[in-house]
Amino acid sequence: MNGECHISSLVVHSRPDQVQSILEGIRSVQGAEVHGGADTGKLIVTLETDTESQVVERINAIQLLDGVLAATLVFHHFEPAQERE
Repeated sequence: MNGECHISSLVVHSRPDQVQSILEGIRSVQGAEVHGGADTGKLIVTLETDTESQVVERINAIQLLDGVLAATLVFHHFEPAQERE
């Protein structure tokens, strides 16, 4: 581990008829958690990762899910991991 903790939030706009499959896809992405929005198709997602490159990789993975119209980074914060303990 590099000693960092990255926390990011996204809004994922999805096709309303594909929300359930998109939810399953997002839940399969390591460190991703859905916090709401399934009723509107605008999903609120957080990511917890060890590196900035993992943030980018996981946003790209979500963006490539079938039915995702856009995955937009709203917030990104990082700090040394020991500060969280």
